[in-house]
Amino acid sequence: MKKKIGLGIGVVVLAGLVVFGVVRGMLSGDLLSPLGIKKPEKKINYRVVGFLPTWMVGKTQDYCQEVTDLVFLGIEVNEKGDLIWDVQGKKVSGDDYIEQKAKIKKCGGKNIVGIKLFDDNKIEKLMASPEAIANLIEQTKSVVTKGGFDGVNIDFEYMGDPNWVLQDELLNLVTGLKKAGVGEISADVFANTVIKGSAEQIKRLLGEVDSLMVMAYDFHRPGSDFAGSVAPIGSVEGESNISQVVEKVVLNQLEKKKIIMLYPLYGYEWETETANLGAKTLPGLGWMASFDRVQKLIKNYELRINNEEKDLKINYDELSMTPWLSFKQTENITKTRWVKVKGKWKKQSYKVPVERIHQIYYDDLRSLKIKLDLAKQAGLGGVGFWALGYEGEDKTIWDEVSKLNKSL
Repeated sequence: MKKKIGLGIGVVVLAGLVVFGVVRGMLSGDLLSPLGIKKPEKKINYRVVGFLPTWMVGKTQDYCQEVTDLVFLGIEVNEKGDLIWDVQGKKVSGDDYIEQKAKIKKCGGKNIVGIKLFDDNKIEKLMASPEAIANLIEQTKSVVTKGGFDGVNIDFEYMGDPNWVLQDELLNLVTGLKKAGVGEISADVFANTVIKGSAEQIKRLLGEVDSLMVMAYDFHRPGSDFAGSVAPIGSVEGESNISQVVEKVVLNQLEKKKIIMLYPLYGYEWETETANLGAKTLPGLGWMASFDRVQKLIKNYELRINNEEKDLKINYDELSMTPWLSFKQTENITKTRWVKVKGKWKKQSYKVPVERIHQIYYDDLRSLKIKLDLAKQAGLGGVGFWALGYEGEDKTIWDEVSKLNKSL
């Protein structure tokens, strides 16, 4: 799920109370009485939602005991309301996915089909056409019926405005899908949708959907001017963070049991000007770093310690409550020069080794546990992860999820 939330992450001050400080206190065991958060008095129907991207189908663990909801994300939609049956979309009927889907069902979990659209112009055209909406509802209903799905997840990401999802257009689509009887309906929203959106509009959307999936990540992205935490609990003033989401939910008495906090199983890697925290990034040099890749990078580094390769540093940012790496990597860049060959000048390419500074901001077991505890203490309806398969063969994340559920 590619999200556009902005570059930042910030600490909110509420009537002289620093929310981040209160959240930190909550995570250490204190009650958030100023915000009305208390430890749940009895067990709740806690959900663990796993988002399975099409490109990871057949490449993941078996999540029968780990997730309560498996979301296939997904089938792309065009401006005419047609579901696009390209190579990725067709995986919904492939053997690998059907096998995984059957296991989830056998274990009592729910299978959800996701429909997605990330193009602002196409979203506008789709929503402006009653015929296109009716077409989309009909085709989605057909997929749900034929595939035996338990519901639909809507991932329409209007990049130009995080609050677009709160407008009437999406509500009309949700209403139409409900009337068509497609089962449970969830909608994905940016963290900034909750932070900056109207509380009344959020309540209105919560009243229509069965669950609201808050994408609590991508606060920094590959195109960010400065490197930083992908999913920060707190941060510098003037920027956004996860604590603000919790604050908005609690203070505005939003329907917490319908809110699922989605966390990342990945980080981002940048080439940066310095090795300092929050360093300026080099344009066009940022990319995703999965949980699995980061753990393997650290392990490989530890195995090379005796060879005096000590350029990789594992750091921890107390403000965002997330780890980050800095290291140097030698890369060969291509240069050209003019050389004289048999009396004639010719252009010749050659490689030059250059040492680059890399930084990776990510979540590890420690920071994910903090995020899991935060959702639990806030009394939210559950947690979710983007994306299944990014953790590789690692089981420790799911062990922590299991512990969380047993503690409720």
